[in-house]
Amino acid sequence: MDWTSGNDNIDKFIQDTQLSACDVKEALEWIPYSKLYDIKYIAKGGFGENQNLSVILENLNYSNNITSEFMKKINKAFGITQDPETKSYMMVLHCNKCKMCKKICYAIRFQQNFKNWTSGNDNIDKFIQDTQLSAHDIAKEALEWIPYNRFYNIKYISKDEFGEVYRAKWSDGNIGSIYSWKSNCWDDKNQNWERNNLNMFVNLKSLNSPNDLTFELAIKIKIEYEFYGITQDPETKNYMMVLNNKCKKCNKICNAIHFQHKFIDWTSGNDDIDKFIQDTQLSAHYDVRGVLEWIPYDRFYDIKYISKDDFSEVYRANWIDGKIGTKYVWEYNNYSHWDDVNQNWIRNVFNMFVNLKSLNSPNDLTFELANKVVY
Repeated sequence: MDWTSGNDNIDKFIQDTQLSACDVKEALEWIPYSKLYDIKYIAKGGFGENQNLSVILENLNYSNNITSEFMKKINKAFGITQDPETKSYMMVLHCNKCKMCKKICYAIRFQQNFKNWTSGNDNIDKFIQDTQLSAHDIAKEALEWIPYNRFYNIKYISKDEFGEVYRAKWSDGNIGSIYSWKSNCWDDKNQNWERNNLNMFVNLKSLNSPNDLTFELAIKIKIEYEFYGITQDPETKNYMMVLNNKCKKCNKICNAIHFQHKFIDWTSGNDDIDKFIQDTQLSAHYDVRGVLEWIPYDRFYDIKYISKDDFSEVYRANWIDGKIGTKYVWEYNNYSHWDDVNQNWIRNVFNMFVNLKSLNSPNDLTFELANKVVY
């Protein structure tokens, strides 16, 4: 035999469950204590365990009195182990199931992580935890406490009814399955949440009254925004909501919102041109054809004069990036213009030939003129 607990009664009991197990899930194992880690005390009568599989270790006070009837009364047991320091035998149990779902649902996954974070504000902690404990089947309905160091490229953009608004990139992205056909957001292998939209754009909005947070306020916010969680600026100590603009027409983050996120990253130096380009982008909810971009001149090369026409001089050039394109994203079973991984537009015609035509009256730009040029 390759193992022993050091106790004949425990050895016999484990072996009996193994010899009578038609299904291997019904058998118990002897589990060496060294195979467990991150062992943390959680309550009298039990120990919490966060590892590749979250389990509970509970003291087995009467190791000589283990019976099948006794095992039926407790949660699903994986096996038995022994603390080498105290010499106490312990049952390795499945974590508690949700009383409502009768299983380990998303609410239980969130609950297991409560001890690993705090906002430093009891009201905020309770508010976030309440949203998580209500998220039995839909994880994205829950809010998270998001450490401020998970954001980068933080830029001030404006003020609104909440206070100052910043745009940032979120390294981890929101909880959600990366596959459209897969509803489960929990990764059993890594024992953590699946996340999509890594390095996604988000807005950070000041939370002026953190003690007044309510479900009603969260619902109101979610009408206009995707609400992911709460963070805190370590320098100002201001709490901030982590949001994303939601298109009022599409009720989601559409192409127009992706364009809007980048407005602060460019300017033509002419307000009329900026507004004209932005208007074409804000109307591109489903299709980016006909949308204009501000393209820095250094993205062109091999620029050569070729002729004159109605607009004036015409040049031919190669455009390094090429126009916004599409690709089939099999995870979503659909074509997309936006690359969630790189958080940028998909482009698939690099170094394409284009003509550069002088624009003599930039202040006279209209949709009608643009349509005439495009078509």
